Amino acid sequence: MVIASATTLEEAPELHLIAGKSEFTLPHAEKSAGRVVLIEHSPDSNVDFGAYVYGIDLNKFTDADFEFISDALHKHKLLVFKEQPQMLAPQRTSNPLTAKENGLLTPNIEHFDPEETTGGFAHGPDPLLTEHQGVKIYGLPKRPAIPVQPQVHILGRGPLPENHYQFPPDFEVQGIDHEDFHLPPHIPAEEREAGASRFYQWHFDASLYDIPPPRVGCLLAVRTPKGPDVTVRWDDGTGTEMKIAPGATAMVAGSRALALLDDETRDIVMNSRIEYAPHAFLWMSTAHSTRLGHLLETEGLEKPLDQLPPWSQEKVCVYPMVWTNPKTGEKSLQVHGQGAFKLYLKSSPNGEEKVVTDLKEVRAFMDKIMRPALNPENIYAHPHQEQDVILWYNRSLWHSITEFPKSYGPRVMHQCNVAASDHPAQ
Repeated sequence: MVIASATTLEEAPELHLIAGKSEFTLPHAEKSAGRVVLIEHSPDSNVDFGAYVYGIDLNKFTDADFEFISDALHKHKLLVFKEQPQMLAPQRTSNPLTAKENGLLTPNIEHFDPEETTGGFAHGPDPLLTEHQGVKIYGLPKRPAIPVQPQVHILGRGPLPENHYQFPPDFEVQGIDHEDFHLPPHIPAEEREAGASRFYQWHFDASLYDIPPPRVGCLLAVRTPKGPDVTVRWDDGTGTEMKIAPGATAMVAGSRALALLDDETRDIVMNSRIEYAPHAFLWMSTAHSTRLGHLLETEGLEKPLDQLPPWSQEKVCVYPMVWTNPKTGEKSLQVHGQGAFKLYLKSSPNGEEKVVTDLKEVRAFMDKIMRPALNPENIYAHPHQEQDVILWYNRSLWHSITEFPKSYGPRVMHQCNVAASDHPAQ
């Protein structure tokens, strides 16, 4: 059984490349030219994270730049890199934020976690998707891997740019669709095209089985949808709505979620653990999500455990509900409601542990601890700008994709998240 153990975050000067298992030493500099400008949130917002980074060219990266970024990332949790003179140019073969062979964005996850040298995709090996003129493309229709750098995936919807890193002509990414996953009734097509939207799935990036969740997540905006703001609907009976930019990535801080709990519930989550389902995403693939995207509906539709691929209890992930930032000491409620399978509840370190196995009870508790944070004043919906790169600390933020009208055009993002060397500690 995988249980979190204590860890420290030590940055090293070596860079373990995701491709080729080569090593580079970062160019040395005494001081970074980077500067941080906090993201200004609206007066009615309670969001307290996020910053823009200026002065660092991700194609020309030094050891001082990394230290600057690492400190800023752990402090601000989300960094948006501006002023990039070019989109992480492929010819920059020695760029420490790119793969040696082609310069594609594979942000230096290993540099944040020097013990990790495998470069493994955080959700495990990809299946073969298709083959074109002898080039094999791995992944899923909604998450194809870039052929020349399979640790980088394409997220979004619509056609890719022409000659996009060995993808065949007219290749299109199949976008998310809440009709495939959310509990009916769904938003009618005409309302969706008029700008009605939903949060698809609130989560942190992780396989939730065997593989440790990444420390850092990353997106490079290649193409972004163009059109008016969309209106995200909660569709949970509260009538709650929120205007956001089309194709935005919505984020919530686990620290805010923790702060919103009453004292009794906070004591419980500080001392309790979650057991996630084996092969959690296959397990939930036959079930319905709540319309808010934070839980599964309890309908008995999950795939039976004996119909999953082979699994062992030793590889089942059992994580604390509260994780600690290794640089700042800040604590975050970091949970995945849809994958939750069993709860181990205690109100104090030495208190009696209550094991909850009934899925309806599990989800009622998960709703109790997650739902208070999922209100507009706690959500930051990042409006991606083409050529910008965002990094976020995956062990302190929840995030969700959002839908947008097809008429707004394609959304093409390069995503990289690489499994960490260890499981999270409280």
